[in-house]
Amino acid sequence: MPIRGGLPPRNPRFVGRETLLTHMRDLLGNGPVVLLPSPEHQLGGTGRTQLAVEYAYRHAEAYDLIWWIPAEQTAGTRSALAGLAQRLGVPEAHDLNRTLAAVRDALSRGEPYRNWLVVFENANRPEDITPYLPSGAGHVLVTSRNPRWTAEVAQALPVPVLDRVDSVDLLRARAPELSAVDADRLAARLEDVPIALDLAAAVRETTGRSVGGYLEDYERRAGELAFPTPIRVAWGLAAEALGAAAPADRALLELCTFLASAPISWRLLWAARTLPLDPELARTVRVERRLRAAMRRIARYGLAGLDPAGERLTVHPLIRGMFGQELSSEAHAALLRTVRGMLAAADPGDPDDPAGWYRYAELAPHLVHSDLLGGDVEEVRQLVINCIRFHYARGDYDSSRDLASAAVARWRDRLGESAEQTLLAAFHLANALRAIGRKDDARNLNLQTLRTQREVVGADDETTLATANSVGADLRMQGHFGQARQLDADNLVRYRRLFGESYPTALRCANNLAADLRLLGDFRGARALDEQVLRHRLAIFVEGHPETVASRAALAFDLFGLGDYAGAAEVIAVRPGDTVPADHPFALWAGRCAAMAARRRGDPSARGLAEANLAMSRQRFGDLSVDTLAAAVSAANCARADGDLDGAHHLLERAVARYHAVLGDDHPFTLAASAGLAGVVRATGRHGEARTIDQEVLVGLRRSVGPDHPFTLSCANGLAADLVAAGEAQPARELAADTLRRSRAVRGPDHPDTVACAWNLALTDGDETVRQQALDGLVKVFGDGHPVFRVTAAEQQVETEVDLPPL
Repeated sequence: MPIRGGLPPRNPRFVGRETLLTHMRDLLGNGPVVLLPSPEHQLGGTGRTQLAVEYAYRHAEAYDLIWWIPAEQTAGTRSALAGLAQRLGVPEAHDLNRTLAAVRDALSRGEPYRNWLVVFENANRPEDITPYLPSGAGHVLVTSRNPRWTAEVAQALPVPVLDRVDSVDLLRARAPELSAVDADRLAARLEDVPIALDLAAAVRETTGRSVGGYLEDYERRAGELAFPTPIRVAWGLAAEALGAAAPADRALLELCTFLASAPISWRLLWAARTLPLDPELARTVRVERRLRAAMRRIARYGLAGLDPAGERLTVHPLIRGMFGQELSSEAHAALLRTVRGMLAAADPGDPDDPAGWYRYAELAPHLVHSDLLGGDVEEVRQLVINCIRFHYARGDYDSSRDLASAAVARWRDRLGESAEQTLLAAFHLANALRAIGRKDDARNLNLQTLRTQREVVGADDETTLATANSVGADLRMQGHFGQARQLDADNLVRYRRLFGESYPTALRCANNLAADLRLLGDFRGARALDEQVLRHRLAIFVEGHPETVASRAALAFDLFGLGDYAGAAEVIAVRPGDTVPADHPFALWAGRCAAMAARRRGDPSARGLAEANLAMSRQRFGDLSVDTLAAAVSAANCARADGDLDGAHHLLERAVARYHAVLGDDHPFTLAASAGLAGVVRATGRHGEARTIDQEVLVGLRRSVGPDHPFTLSCANGLAADLVAAGEAQPARELAADTLRRSRAVRGPDHPDTVACAWNLALTDGDETVRQQALDGLVKVFGDGHPVFRVTAAEQQVETEVDLPPL
């Protein structure tokens, strides 16, 4: 049996369509096929979805994998494809776009399944699914109401009404006692339209109505309509019969008019129990047993599908539309308010918690059909904000941006630009914009939002502080580390005053301030803060929680910066209870620091650790992420330490080019990576080229982070070596002496990089006593047998290469 995902149950009453099924099979061999309504029934109802379901079951043995994707909304499509990624064994990337591209590519390659069937249901906008269409040996089947599919995308296959013989068989399958003559009469009046036939059969079966009685009612109903069609008349009779038998059931179904075609769980409908409702409807929804019974009755009248477990109703778009057209404007408004309240009542809260994501995935498809953005109560708008955050938290930045952008536009007009929830939506929109690489747009929007929040709700409001934190992230991304420190320090004072120092958000703010200090080269200050945050988090969370992993990784980078490589390795060692996956962003930070510490300690395992970390970072974040680029720099340092100068040069050359593209020419990270590239160029003997790079980089670093920053000192140390190679002894000695003096003041006399600078200066002096003292200092710091002594034995300069901390 093939692996199945999301495939609806097989229709046991499916009849006919043999020629169509055969033709579909033949067409699929030539590429994607889209099932469309026939020209005479462009609104649908001809059984496209049932045909796709039947095909999937009938040919199941030909496939290793069958995956059903609801494609009415882009967010639903992306969610279903993310589920397919897990089944294919595609590693989850931080950005869902990368995961979905990997899914498409894995299917196209036939890995791990060569024979597969992917069905996109209700894909009414070809452009929405085109980026996800795989090629290869598998098959793609689409159902759609939109006739504007081009042959380049998919082969169109119109689905007509049933043949009369098949219509008769369908009716008699539901009522074996029905004569062929009566079935023919009924099928003729319903014009062989599948959905109308199914509604008529369901009503007759449930009510016991005779064919003659049903046809009399049919004519009556048709006479009441200006434009009677078989679907509209059959629907009207089914809705009428349901309303007569159980008015509360019809009222419940009318609520579904404002929900999507996605399955509607009883739990969602049950959420309406807290709302003011008609007494009979209230009695139905307040008790699970009665609610489930109502769902079964609705399904028996053919007005919705019900899954075998009786958990979820699915209402056909045509059925939804017809209920909506029957409602008065007053009833429409009242039901819409109820549905919005029901959705808000079903909000699980805390969209950052993966445990509740399945519930948000269930709610999110209904936001559009219920026009939740137009809700006039705060809790309804809060659900929109939580769904924006849910999409962001699971890595679907495009869906987060789209929903946030729509919310900002609607709420600015409806509520005003300075309304609290307009500003909240703008805050989340900026986060999504930053995540998709639109850093300037994110920064500008955040600054505008922060100014407005400070004017309207004050600097101490929790929402203002959240936006200020986001502005701090923008500043770090721009390389304005000092400005970020000032802002985050002010935020931390306010958070602690309002909530206390152990409040989770206050701890995140402290974490941000520590990151600023680390980026400024103040590793002692960062360490003090990170140790404090780690203590608080260990008191709040279990060991191995992502927050504690983040704190341990941050503390490890602090210790590394202080030259305590053994301490850095110890603080991030795997502990019992660690459950964070190896490719989690915080785990990747820790893994990179472990490789860095191993390299500085002379451990030969360093390169393998760094290369594995880089591979996972690429998979998780993509090649242009600042995390991946930092991992590439660390991997290049390990390759160089391993003697592979070509490999180090290749990694650094690409990283520098990408830093220029992502962060800009003058960003400290771009400059620091360029200094690393100069070091590799210098090691290959191209001293003039290295000197040119180092001179330009040193000017940029002195201007951006100052002369005492570790990045600047590392570059100055390299430039001194360039000058030595050029025979400029006096300038080299002066620069080396200045670098040593600054390193002693900033990092301390016993820091490994300070001791390396002392050795380099000793080489320029030629004094054997000074040189021996410098060598003794290296032995004290690194211990006997360290690879650094191969460099000193050759009387060469010791490099002080840069590893970049997380932004």
